[in-house]
Amino acid sequence: MTAEESRDVARIKSSGEPEKLPGGVVIEGFPESGLAGTIASTCLVSSLKLAMVGELFSDYFPPVATVLNGNLQAPARIYADPERNVAVIMGDFSPGLRASHLLAKTIIGWAKSKGAAFVLTSFSTPMEGGAEEHVVSAVVNGREAKATAEKVSIPLAELAAVGGVAGSLLLEGREAGVPVVALLIKTHKGIQDYESGLKLAEAIMSLAPSARCDLAGIREEAERTEKSLRRVLNQTAPAGIYG
Repeated sequence: MTAEESRDVARIKSSGEPEKLPGGVVIEGFPESGLAGTIASTCLVSSLKLAMVGELFSDYFPPVATVLNGNLQAPARIYADPERNVAVIMGDFSPGLRASHLLAKTIIGWAKSKGAAFVLTSFSTPMEGGAEEHVVSAVVNGREAKATAEKVSIPLAELAAVGGVAGSLLLEGREAGVPVVALLIKTHKGIQDYESGLKLAEAIMSLAPSARCDLAGIREEAERTEKSLRRVLNQTAPAGIYG
């Protein structure tokens, strides 16, 4: 990797990341237009008791450090379980334009180097009216990703604009030959993010059976997660300031 290419990806400080995740899934869960994806990812990490195996650093990330259970951690992290063949890459900030591109390249490169079968991401779009339920569809970047979504009967979106890290992942994955499935969830005004997070968690579990959540207690946990995430996000810089 050239010096210029190294600036296009995040620096990874490894702390026991698996050598391979053959046939596994890498899940992206940064907060963007909503917190649904981050809530679902946080619940997966908690339910599966995934270990933090790496931290991501970049000048395009906000200068913030978070503390969880008394432990200092970077605002972007990798969690994984090689036995379940699952990894979750998530953070405590809304990535701006440059950070979204950088994260996508980093995640696709990492997933490919680990031999993962596909990358799973999500994107929320608001809806003003209609029935008060969350609708999940999929945007895919090729035949393999399409087959993955169709296998579990998740409908493909006929018209969509996917932005942020999710949009970049779809394009970067297509160029690198890595299947990407972006779960598109239409959320309704006045309905809390944790409700859409639960819906996303269900869809993720159908696509990645090893990524199990404790649905019996997930609702209360998801509600707490949303509140804590909002507290963290309120202490960081507004989205976009750091690229």
